[in-house]
Amino acid sequence: PVLLNYGIEEARFTKPVYPGMTIGVRFTVKEKVDQEKRDAEDIAKGIVKFLVDVYDETGETVAIATILTMVKKLDQN
Repeated sequence: PVLLNYGIEEARFTKPVYPGMTIGVRFTVKEKVDQEKRDAEDIAKGIVKFLVDVYDETGETVAIATILTMVKKLDQN
């Protein structure tokens, strides 16, 4: 489960987008980073880095970014 959105890195518009255009978004996991528990009460969690590819109706990329999302691990042991 998502705990919070941690930030955005490397955001770039690669092509103009205009009103009325149809766009789509594709998310791909780039990296998973474990985070240490601060104490015994803390939950097991990590950061997932997603590559976000925004594309237009021709399939051409119009924007790209990396989104950082903190997630709760399914296995809490």
